[in-house]
Amino acid sequence: MAKKILIMDDEELIIKTLSKLLERENFEILIAKNGQDAIAMADEEEFDLIVADIRMPGMNGVRAVENIYDSLQKNNLKKIPVIFITGYADESAEGQAKELKPVGYIYKPFNMPDLLDVVKEVLK
Repeated sequence: MAKKILIMDDEELIIKTLSKLLERENFEILIAKNGQDAIAMADEEEFDLIVADIRMPGMNGVRAVENIYDSLQKNNLKKIPVIFITGYADESAEGQAKELKPVGYIYKPFNMPDLLDVVKEVLK
């Protein structure tokens, strides 16, 4: 069965690029264009990995992942590995993201093979 990856990003180009890359590797991709949608999806689906943009309108990716983790903990479910991606150096958000112990922290524009290597390593 294909591993499920939730992509949480508000940029259409990033969504399309990541989706194509990961679908070619036979991963099942689900898309959330904002934090609220990601939280709702995580309540309904089980994911093997989350790839989350940090900066998004409304709820940022870090806050969304915190909410998902809180819900998982309340239901005695294991944490989902997360890779954070960002196009901006924001020390506050970066610090909050790193507290969640992501398996990757990648700056845009990122190298697709490098991102794919991290995904494959996490999901092997």
